[in-house]
Parts: sequence; C-alpha cells; structure tokens
Amino acid sequence: MPPNNFINYFGEPPKVHNYGPKCRLAPISHPFASSDVDDIPPVNAQYFYLSSVPIDDPLSTTTIAAATDPKSARSRLRPFSPGDNNELEKAWLSLASDSYRQNHTNAISNRPPSPSLVKANADKLRGIVHHLAVEHAEKHAREGPSERVQPSADALPELETAIPLCCPELLVDVGVALRISFCAVARRKQHELNRDMVAQAVMSEMDTLQTDSTATVTERRVPSNSIPPSQSQIDAVMRSSQNDERPNSQHSVKSQPQVSTDKSANVPVPTPTRSSFVDAGISGRPFVRVGTPETPVTSPPASLPRAATFQPSRLVEEVKSEGVRSRRSSSGAAPSSPKLVVDVPKVVSREVTVGVSRLHEVCLPALQMKPIYWSPVNDIAVVLRATWFYRDDMRPIDPAVANQLEAGYRELKPHTETWNDELRCAVEVGPLGEEKVSHPLWPKVPNKSSKKTDEFVEPPISSNPFCAARCFHGEAAAEGTLLPTPNEDNSTPVPPAHRKFEQYHVIYKDATTAYLLKPSLKPSAYYGRRPVAKIMRGLTIGIPVVRGFDYEAWTKKHEKKQDQQIIHATSATGNSQENSGRDVCSACKAEEERAQVNDLVLVVHGIGQKLAERVENYHFTHAVNAFRRAINIELRSDAVRGALRQGLNGIMVLPINWRQNLSFEDGGPMKEEDKENYTPGGFTLKDIEPKTIPAVRSMISDVMFDIPFYMSHHKPKMVAAMVGEANRVYRLWCRNNPGFAEKGRVHLIGHSLGSVMCIEVLSRQPTVVPPLQLTKPLQLKHFEFDTKNLFLLGSPAAFFLLLERGALLPRKGRQKPGASPSDVISKDIVGEAGFFGCIAVDNIYNVMAREDAVAYLLNGTIDPMYAASLKTAYVPSTSTSFLQSMGNAMLSIVPGVGGSSTANGANAPVARPPTMRLPSQLELEVHDFTREEVAEKKAFLLNDNGQIDYFLRSGGGPLELQYLNMLSAHTSYWVNHDLIRMLCMEIGRNPGKANTLPAMRAVKATKRVIPPTV
Repeated sequence: MPPNNFINYFGEPPKVHNYGPKCRLAPISHPFASSDVDDIPPVNAQYFYLSSVPIDDPLSTTTIAAATDPKSARSRLRPFSPGDNNELEKAWLSLASDSYRQNHTNAISNRPPSPSLVKANADKLRGIVHHLAVEHAEKHAREGPSERVQPSADALPELETAIPLCCPELLVDVGVALRISFCAVARRKQHELNRDMVAQAVMSEMDTLQTDSTATVTERRVPSNSIPPSQSQIDAVMRSSQNDERPNSQHSVKSQPQVSTDKSANVPVPTPTRSSFVDAGISGRPFVRVGTPETPVTSPPASLPRAATFQPSRLVEEVKSEGVRSRRSSSGAAPSSPKLVVDVPKVVSREVTVGVSRLHEVCLPALQMKPIYWSPVNDIAVVLRATWFYRDDMRPIDPAVANQLEAGYRELKPHTETWNDELRCAVEVGPLGEEKVSHPLWPKVPNKSSKKTDEFVEPPISSNPFCAARCFHGEAAAEGTLLPTPNEDNSTPVPPAHRKFEQYHVIYKDATTAYLLKPSLKPSAYYGRRPVAKIMRGLTIGIPVVRGFDYEAWTKKHEKKQDQQIIHATSATGNSQENSGRDVCSACKAEEERAQVNDLVLVVHGIGQKLAERVENYHFTHAVNAFRRAINIELRSDAVRGALRQGLNGIMVLPINWRQNLSFEDGGPMKEEDKENYTPGGFTLKDIEPKTIPAVRSMISDVMFDIPFYMSHHKPKMVAAMVGEANRVYRLWCRNNPGFAEKGRVHLIGHSLGSVMCIEVLSRQPTVVPPLQLTKPLQLKHFEFDTKNLFLLGSPAAFFLLLERGALLPRKGRQKPGASPSDVISKDIVGEAGFFGCIAVDNIYNVMAREDAVAYLLNGTIDPMYAASLKTAYVPSTSTSFLQSMGNAMLSIVPGVGGSSTANGANAPVARPPTMRLPSQLELEVHDFTREEVAEKKAFLLNDNGQIDYFLRSGGGPLELQYLNMLSAHTSYWVNHDLIRMLCMEIGRNPGKANTLPAMRAVKATKRVIPPTV
C-alpha cells in the first residue's frame, strides 16, 4: 500500500501529489542519461523486500517470521512505495564509482589497469593491511593471544613459508575489507587481492608493531633503510598486475623484494566486519544476525552505543557522518614511539529510511532492510532491485536472468527504429530471417583451446549487489543475502549447476517488451516456426516480460479493491491539480505532517530476556512489534477515535532491550569494566551448579536470576543499562524526527522487573528535565526526556517500596495540567527528588491481571485507609463474556423481563435512585477527614482518575481455572485488548482531571447502598 492512501485517525482523505520537482513521487532524473536517441534509455527499477509484514501498512497484524521455504518466501515479495522507491534509486545511483568501473572493465577484459589505478589500488590495499594489523594487535593485547590458525594449502603456493594467522577472525575481516574496497571481478582476476595473501601481509605488518600496558599500538623503531615487509610486498604485486596481462599467482608473500620507499601509514581504510554466528539454541532456528560491511554480526546495530572495549568488528557507520576521526589517545605511550593514527573515511554506502512508520532502513549496496531502533532479531529482510518483470503480474525476474535480458537489450538496442526495421524484414523473409533476430538468453562462450573448459565465465552484468551498485550505471539487478556463504568475498566463485531458462531464446519486440521462448517455440526454419510474426500481430508467445515496473499494474493484481479505488482516484486527479506556480507538493507535506508522531511510548521489559537469546519466540521485540500493530488498529476504531485529542497523529511504541547489553553472569563473557573487579581463581556459576536436570537449571538461571542480580551489587549496572538504552532510542528518534524534543510527549511502560527499574529512575529524575543536547555524552543516571504517563504491567514495585521503606508521592513543583498550584508545593502532599517512590510523572497506572502472582497493589502505598475506601477498579472491557451474552439474549426474548423491554416502552416507569445510608454521629467524630483529604490530593496528583490500581477482567465463567490462568497471566498483557484500548485512550486523551473517562475514575466504596424495594 503506497503512503498516499494512508488515512489518519480522524478519517481525512489523502491529498493528491503534483509530481513536481519537490514531490517524492516525481520521476527520477537519471544522472547517466544521454540526449542521444540511440543511447540506452534508463530502466525504471523497482525495489522489493522479502517480509511477511508490509511496512507500508501499519494495520497489519501478521508477525515477522523468517522464510524457510524458498517458494513461499518468493510469494511474500512486496514492493516499496513509490516515494521510498525513488529515494532508494537515488541512493543506489549515487554509489556508482569510476574507479570501481575501471577496475571491473579491466578485470573482465583481462587488461592491466592504468598506472594511476595501480597506485590507487596499492594505497588502498596498504591501508587495509596496516589498519587490520593495528586492530588485531590491539585486540590481542587486550584479550590475550588466540589460537593460531594454519593457512590453507590450496590458497598459498608456498605453504612452508606461510605465517600462522593470529586468530580465525583475521581471514574473515580481510575478506570483508576487500569486498568493501575492491570490485568482485577484480578480486577474482587480480591474485594480489587474494584473501589469504593479504592476511599474510597483515601478519607481516603485525611484526613491526608493539603494544604498551594500555594496549595502545605503536610502531617499532626500525632502521632508516628498512622497509616494512607488507609495504614492499604490496608494491611488488601491484606492479606485477600492471606489467602482466594476467597476474601470476606464484608471487609469494615471503619472496617479494623490498624496494618500496613509501611508508604511508595513514591511508583511509574501512573497518571490516566480523562474520560469525551464534548457536541455534533450543529453538532449532538460529537468529539472523547478518555480517555485512554495514552491519556487524556480534555487535548491536549502528545506532547502539559502543562500549569502550575494542571490537574487531566495529561498525564503519559509526564514523561515516563524522568524516575522518583519529583513534583515542594514550598517556602511557613512550615518547620515542609515535602513536599510530589510523584515519577512517566515509563509507561508500547509503542508508535510506523506509516505511510509513519510518522504523526500518535499507542498507545499500548490501540490499538489506533492518530495524532502526532495536537490534535485528530475525527481522532483517532481503531487498531485491529488479529491472525486468513478468508482464502478467509484475513479479520481478531473478536478477541473474534479468541481467542477461538487459545485456541482450543493450546489444541489440530494440528501442531504436533500426530494430523495428529488422523485425519487419525478418517477418518478410520468413523463419530463416526470424532466426537472425532470436537472441539466446545465455549465449554460449566460444571454446578456446588455451583456456580450461571449466573456467568461470564472468557475466556481462554482475548480480553481486556491491559490484552492481558501484561498477554499473543502474542497469544491473541484484539481490541481498542474509546468511553469509563460505566464499562470501567472491574470491573463488562456483558456477551454478543449473541456470534458470538455460535453453531459452529472447525476442525483443520493442523498447519495453520481450518474450522468453523455450526451445520448442523459438524460430526454426527446419520446423517452419515463426513466433516473431505472431508477436508482431499482438499474440502472446512464450513468457512475456517487460523492462521497467508498472506500479498500477501491480496494484490491480495484488492489492485489495478498496486500495485500488483510492490509488485510481489519486492518480486520476493528480494531473488536474492546480499547482499555481508553487513547487511544494501538498500530498508530500501532508504525509510529512502525519509522520510527525505526537506520542512516543518506550516499553521496558522485565526478567527472562536471557532465555530469548536461545529461544527466539520469547524475545521481547516480537511482542512489542505485535503490540504496536494492535495499538495502530485500535486507534482507528470508532470507540477510541471519539476520545482522542485533536492533532494526534499517532502513537509510536518502541522496545527498550536493556538486557542484551549486559554480560555480568559469573562464568559468562565479561566486559572490560567487569574484568577490573574480577578475582582470578574465584569460583563461577558453572563451578557450583550441579549437572542434573540441565535444561531446567538453564531455564531457571535465564529467567529468574535477573531478580537476585538486581538485588545485588549489579543493580547500578542494570539500571544504567536501562537508562542508557532508553536515552539512546530517544536520541535516535529525535534525530530522525526533528521537533519532537520540543513538541512530543514520552510515556513509559514497565513490565515486571522493568517497572521497578522505572520507579527507581523516576525517583531521582529531575523535576524539570534540561533540554536535549545531542552533542553531549549519553546520560546514564536519569532519562533525558520528561515522562508524562507511566504504565506498570504485572509490577512488583509495591513490594520493593515495602523493602526500601518508600511510598508513592507526587513530585514537588511538577506543574501537571489541572493541578492546583498550592498542592504541588505543599509539604504534606508532595516530596523531593531522591526519595524512593517520589516519581516525576503526570500519571501512573498499575495494571495487573487477577491471576498474576508477581503483581502487587500500589494504592496502599499512598495511604492504606484511602485505598480501603475505594472500590476495586477494572479496566473497561471491550467485549462481553459468552455467559453474559447468552443472558442478555434470554432477557430480550422473555416478555416483560429485562431493562431493554421497559426502557424502550413509551410508558416505562422512571427508576428510583438508590438510597444512601448517611454516616452516624460516631463515625463522623472518629473519621480523619484531614488525612483523607491529603491522601485524595496525593492520588489525584499521581493520577487524574484518583487511583492507581486497575485489574484486567478475566474470562470468567464456571470453567475458568485461576491456577491454570496463573501460568500465563504474567506474560498475557501484550495481547489483552482491554489494556490496548485503555492505553490508547489514556495516552490520546486531553490531559487534566476534567478530561478523564468516567469508567476510569475512582469510586468510593465506604458508603453502603441500600437496594430499592419495589
């Protein structure tokens, strides 16, 4: 669904795009297009993503799941909206590089590169070697030496002189660094770019480095006439590629003459990414953590904060917006040993934000779509750039086949008038003439006796995403991948055993249409087959394919009818809209305004996320994604829409995964700050844990150990991790949504232990939060935003208030809407920051399921007597139970019974109001009205409704088993429809006591009601 048919919460119809210069849907001006009529016209490419959830439809309730069946996976290909597709195409075309194209052209033609290109390649390769040597030397100085890895005998010609690699990750890092910096074809053709040879050069470079006590790498002092071996090796092999047509693979790393005099050490080089995998776990399916030049495998996404420790797979995206940046300085380095400075350049990659909610970004040229605000958990989607499509349903053709079609298109030029003349002549000549215009989809390579018959033949247009983006001008189709392959660096590709449409021929009809013909349909003078004549008469022969995407044709085939009507209406009126000389598109402006979400909800998880590292279905992110979609659906219901305030554009829900950044389990991996307090020889959890029932013990440790960790000396670290993650997400949201820090509102949802941590932080939160400054370091003591509403789900916060001898108190000086100025400064009502329970929020809600054994009441922490005087409050229900519906049906059937039959009658009697029993004189004398008044003011300052606790209604009925429901009660909040509706209304309503909903207000229970007698 394109964004122009996205209707907001108040039912406003979509505006119309004017397709002007500033419109997101305006046609792209191709930077490589030419005015010559005979030149190849640019292709109208379309980007697809492989996901079960349409990112352009926030009402979708389908959960994200990894595709295991390739056929079913292909059926879930979804096109990006026209606006997002234009942005992706602009970013893709900007990646084209002349140097990459020259390397590619020279390599595929077996020509030596020019001297300037040889020098540029040598400098780039020298920078890679030096940078990796520094990185790995620093890594092993900090973490200790790793097990040495012997090089492969097949990769190096002289294995006896090869140096063992310092660690298994070195070969992976070298491969990814080469993939970032050099064309895929050049890496295969130029043997000096062999991954194993470059790894040997890195090991030679590491011999020239030394590290001090702080693990800072410096350069050893060498004689002035000595040259680092890696530099001489690189210069020699790069010169060999210039002198020889095909570089000799016998250039050994140890046998190169040291003749180079260039000692450049500060060559810009990209940082490689470590490509490793985690254990599949007991879920039977590993997490998809992709290793690409833009995305690390073992580290969080680019938006996550970086630890102070060294990471061999550090993201290059961290510095792409900051330009050249030097590494950290060290005071422990010797004065005589100059510190090595490695400059990291801007990465030749692009990230494009996509989707209606703008929660995902596409990494180019890797062609992967990943979430922005949370770590990818099996929700990284493959992106496909398609250029040719099946005409009947506009499905994209496989990139390898599409590139073969494009290569034939560029060779025959069917867009010209000359080709039309050739087709007419072929039809006149007959089958023999039609054979001349029939083009084989996979042309046969002429046999050469001097070459091996099984040698890999490079296709004219590469399907490798990195090569397709950098070495071509938009004509190449490509598809990203999720799981890295053993030959990920494409140094030794394996030809495919079976190619799609291998024996097919192509008939190009015109500039946009072609036909794939199987062998029994292609032109043949022997059999008298004349398919070209039928095609020219308008008949369909074979498989019709088209060059360029037609979004309207896709919509008619795949979208719902109501969406088709909206799209047709907007496209029909688009040309008739008067622009009146203004370039601003009203539809784009309206979409931009709708995208400015007013309310941001951050959800903090509780215990059990350690288990999610092994069992993916328990991951908190999946629950929040489904929770967000449920809120989007509820916001569009008629019952909720009437309670929302004017100007509400939407509610965004984002997860706060604080547990993933912690590693304090005894016996587990430790961060650098943990190692400072580690006692060598001390026992760990593995030393005291019996070997019996390992599955149960592992589950208990993963789920329940967060509670004792929180009550130990690890508590400050856990709270700081939660605060840091919340502030990181908030900063990232404000950076991507300008103006939200000034106009937006932030709310918190804390579940289980996460609610206790929220109370802990909000108790020391400043009453007035200073303005957000993105240039300052990330705050780890308090939130960098002001919290309007705090929702506690299944919370044991009351128990921790009891342990810490705290109490719920309003914050002094907090001016909430509708509050009395005298109440917010009264010492009897409000408290100061720092007291546990004196939280800086406008409203706090404690929602619990009746069978949730972890949840505790909070009304009593305000005042026990006041809590006892209130009726038990329930979250308003959105549906009736089965027994209630049956009872109402019976009452409506029986004549004269039920409120509906009498209420609808013309002479229905008016019911008498209930009689209230007045309190006695003794009750009036002993009742403490001052305490009740103070408690009531506290309650209204803490919540506009006058109470904190709300129960969720269970199913009820005689078949309900409370002890059976108890097992799932603590984790059932995310799918509870009553809770979702309450959140939408309480967040979306106008603030203040006067705007509360009647069903949510506190009701006193101290006055007994005498039922009326008939």
